[in-house]
Amino acid sequence: MKSLFLIGYFVITAFCTKAQTLTGVVIDAKTAKPLPYVNIGIIGKSVGTVTAENGTYKLDLSNHPADSLRISMVGYISQAFKIADIDVNAAKTISLQPSLTQLKEVRVSNHKWKQVILGNTTRSKGTNAGFTSGRLGNEIGAVIKIKKSPTYLKRFNASLASEIVVDSIMMRLNFYTVKGGLPDQLLQNQNIFVTVKKGQDLISIDLEPYNIIVEDKFFVSLEWIKQSRSQGIMFSASLFSGAIIARETSQAKWEKEGIAGLGFNVLAEY
Repeated sequence: MKSLFLIGYFVITAFCTKAQTLTGVVIDAKTAKPLPYVNIGIIGKSVGTVTAENGTYKLDLSNHPADSLRISMVGYISQAFKIADIDVNAAKTISLQPSLTQLKEVRVSNHKWKQVILGNTTRSKGTNAGFTSGRLGNEIGAVIKIKKSPTYLKRFNASLASEIVVDSIMMRLNFYTVKGGLPDQLLQNQNIFVTVKKGQDLISIDLEPYNIIVEDKFFVSLEWIKQSRSQGIMFSASLFSGAIIARETSQAKWEKEGIAGLGFNVLAEY
């Protein structure tokens, strides 16, 4: 009888803890078009993903009944759901409303703008750092201080410690305000996509179309958003030049990693 009870217990336990996989698509609420590269994940946990080019997603929600799921994207109003209220047996279509956030405009005046390079300009091949995981939404970056407010960001640069051997890698460039030493609110209202091609050893992105103005130190990061045959990418870094700040997925907590600073810098005007 005891053996039968134990068998029954394990069967019930296995049934109750079976994988809870949520699938579906994220769309624009106004146009009904699928949204690619939307962040979706469990708030505060390293469980998350990014939608594919056709807006579809697949995420395992097992063992997180008391947590919440958040869906977010640059230029859209975020949504959150309690996992306990989600029916994983049916595909879920999530509609995101475009946000009306506007960036500050640069006022043209007689002010003589000064150009400066802010951040870490190392191009070291020996000291390097890369993404902390291969999960979509994994993000890595550095805090950069400014000299004077306001500062207008003109170009982002990052040095690669080694050339990639696949055809291309796609990432998203993000800028945040800083609070308590960690990233806080996004500064941009548009996606800034970065494609690194085979043989490339330097990333250089024109920021002028995005009109990004900062009032204080800021955080800049690169986010892994598309599956690739590559297992990662390594950036130049230098010891004792700050800390790398990263999170495993887009809704996870930020963490400081090590004592090396990434070779991320911006051309700016103030």
